[in-house]
Amino acid sequence: MRFGFGFGPMPQRGAMAEAAVAGSLATSFALTPSVHYHPATQSATLDGAARVLACPDLMALAGLSGVNAGGVTIGPVQMTDALGRRFWRFRGADALVIANSLTALSARAVACFMVGRVHLAKNTANFFSPRYASYVDDTTNATYAGGATLRQVVTGNSAPWLYGAGVGAFSDTANGHKAIAGAQMQVIGVASRTTANGGQRLYVNEGVASVAQSGVTSTSCTGGLIGGVPASSNAITLGSATSNNTGDFFDLYEFALWNGTISNAQADAIAAAMTANYAIAAIDSQLVLEGDSITNAIPTALAVDPTSSGNMAMILTEPGSLHVPASCRVLCRGTSGAQVSDLAARRDAGNTLASALLPGGAAKNVIAIQIGRNNVSESNGKQNSAQFYAALVPLLNSGSVGYLQRGWKVAQVANIAGPTTAVTSNVLAGEDTIQKRLEAIRLLIADPGAHLPNPSFLTDCLAGPGQAYDGQLAVLHLYDVTVGGDTKFRTSADAADAASGYYDTDLTHLRLAGQQLMVTGGDTPALGYASLM
Repeated sequence: MRFGFGFGPMPQRGAMAEAAVAGSLATSFALTPSVHYHPATQSATLDGAARVLACPDLMALAGLSGVNAGGVTIGPVQMTDALGRRFWRFRGADALVIANSLTALSARAVACFMVGRVHLAKNTANFFSPRYASYVDDTTNATYAGGATLRQVVTGNSAPWLYGAGVGAFSDTANGHKAIAGAQMQVIGVASRTTANGGQRLYVNEGVASVAQSGVTSTSCTGGLIGGVPASSNAITLGSATSNNTGDFFDLYEFALWNGTISNAQADAIAAAMTANYAIAAIDSQLVLEGDSITNAIPTALAVDPTSSGNMAMILTEPGSLHVPASCRVLCRGTSGAQVSDLAARRDAGNTLASALLPGGAAKNVIAIQIGRNNVSESNGKQNSAQFYAALVPLLNSGSVGYLQRGWKVAQVANIAGPTTAVTSNVLAGEDTIQKRLEAIRLLIADPGAHLPNPSFLTDCLAGPGQAYDGQLAVLHLYDVTVGGDTKFRTSADAADAASGYYDTDLTHLRLAGQQLMVTGGDTPALGYASLM
């Protein structure tokens, strides 16, 4: 099964090497920025773990520090991508401090733009905020508390909208879908002004959502933060370094800030310059990865592996080895502990991602759903295969709110293997373990021998031949992925194969190698997530 989009072949690595790598030089702007950072061409000071301790400002105004007021290193780790470009990875509890020589900063007269990748679509992430609302010295100051000038915000089950301080892109109902950041390379920005000057403009590449002015009236801010949240007594509130459920998770390739009001045309030119410098394709399709902690890619018990940067959205869009077209936005939406009911709540929430479709119809909007492990366990849903199926079908096909009705093309992912842990509630004949329940679910949605959807599943979702959503529902037969001719996700024995390095010791979650295998499909690429686009 493959959802075809008609894209041509991706260029080979050798062909790319013949030309200068896009973004290897800092972007040149017609309007000079106040501060500007570009890891690929700057020599940051690093500690022994490659964490950024300091980096100068290309404009020689306000350098960066990766050390907090208490002397603790909080800087991101410097890395190099497959194309040879240095970047900074923010891993939840990382931040950079912009020096206090950045002064007279107004919340309603500022623009900041960055090039980067956002790891997760389920978390709030702070990209930039002022540090002090007012500042005389380290003991005489007022903490800035207006919300990051540029951030991604997830409220409850909402989509991961870009916000200008407290104003979200969703408020531009015609263009909000343009202001959602993904795991792929992109420009992300905001031009913040007063209403008299056009309110705020939120950017992803050259796509724009126009929203109201920031509600923050601070006009004499000092310093700034990339990542993290300003706190009292010169402190910085950070997220978690060991969990991907809270914190700022993104890769930063370039950052520039303009301290003052800029026009629409100037903001558009900044976004265009960065987009061109990195040869970033316009977004024309999206792939949403929905599910539970298997999709979320939580750190495993074996090691802090895979971490947020090792989820499938990041793997699918890794620079230099793209598994999806560069024009595709990819969002990792999986959430630990999720069951079908949680996905339904996300689907129907206010400002839901389910309504943030890109133009072009279902062919341009694909959602891949791997769910069920929590539904069938005794510690969670206690559901047998029939009960799970009865919950799954309305997620896809329900009145006007099902994913099919909303206009999505759905790839229902047949579950990977689990443990032989016994189940005692709602037991059906032949389903006395978690693994057997998962196998029974596979049979309800798939024809394993033919690698086709179960015809009854299609019919129940109104996606059978001649029905309303014919061609809009497929099954990804992930359980039959092989390496060296051997299945890796099919049986409990596969899950228990410690030598393979794919599964955690809980026989449920995957290590980084397992996440990568779900993407590529190993010997069977038509069965991996990369085949969906």
